[in-house]
Amino acid sequence: QVELDVAAPAPDLREALRAAIERSLARPFPRDGAYVPFAFEAIPDAGGFWLLVVYDHVVAGGDSAVALLGAIAARYAGDRALPRLERHPARFRRLFARHPIQTLRAVAGLPRFALRARRARRPPGLEVREASNAFLMASLDSAVVERIAHVAKRWGVSRNDVLMGALIRALAGLKPPAARDARRYEVAVASIVNIRSDCAGPAGHTFGQFLSPFRASHPDPLGASVEEVVRAVNAENRDLRSRRRYLRSLVAVALSGFAWRVVSEERRDSLFAKHYPVWAGLTTLVVPGLWGAISAGAAAMPSGYRRGVSTGPLAPIVVAATFAGTSLELGVSFRPAAVPAADVRAALDRYVASLEQLS
Repeated sequence: QVELDVAAPAPDLREALRAAIERSLARPFPRDGAYVPFAFEAIPDAGGFWLLVVYDHVVAGGDSAVALLGAIAARYAGDRALPRLERHPARFRRLFARHPIQTLRAVAGLPRFALRARRARRPPGLEVREASNAFLMASLDSAVVERIAHVAKRWGVSRNDVLMGALIRALAGLKPPAARDARRYEVAVASIVNIRSDCAGPAGHTFGQFLSPFRASHPDPLGASVEEVVRAVNAENRDLRSRRRYLRSLVAVALSGFAWRVVSEERRDSLFAKHYPVWAGLTTLVVPGLWGAISAGAAAMPSGYRRGVSTGPLAPIVVAATFAGTSLELGVSFRPAAVPAADVRAALDRYVASLEQLS
């Protein structure tokens, strides 16, 4: 059963989009009956409409969502029926078995992995249990996108490294600096590694979520330059990708699933924040190249692509950074009970300013 809501025309389209995404972050998926992990909403615009797809993150990553939306657009344009997509391929199910040595190294590295996390400061609002999300948006133009690409090339890092380093610096202002002798003194942010190429086919052939998390931190973000923080992030990123160290994070996620079952509900809200402390999550998506992955009839990619990701128990803030053609769209979801909206808006302004000032 496909659930489609059609919104009434709104005088302020941008606010209508923001509010629709904010509502979608709180949308539950029924636990009983048939499992339907999708819902849709059409938001009228002059001469057309925006299509919002709400999906349970368990079933898909952002790359699959882009390909799906492109295919839906092709169907609206009268393209042929869509091909049946592969899900959970055998290569994915046997990921650990295909890399036994790297998996053993990942397990052996878990104690060091846990000890390093103990240097990170715990995020604000750790004691707050209210989990409702709010949502903010910001757009950066093509000049900033080109600047990010230029700086990434000159520093020998990825665009995600640049976004992640700038985010660590922007969020460091949420709390006063750590005391000189503090045991926890680093500010950490988590991000995503797409491991599709290692365990699944391309987005136009295989639908699903093929991701691994990683975290990067810096001991003094406010006292360091953007380049210094970005290079620290890049070092962590390169270490993760060498010898498939991302398996370590997947093993940790699997073990935390067992721990989740035996931890009381009172302690669940702070389980991850205490033992894997990050102030925010960053998920970066590049839309061009994915839009027509399923159907060639998807035609030109639309000029706008907005995205939001709910916070969950790991971090009080999640930034969805989307390279959509010539713009960079930022969608910031956060828990206002944990971090006041004014503080998040100030951090977002610092983040945008630091990206605009790259040279």
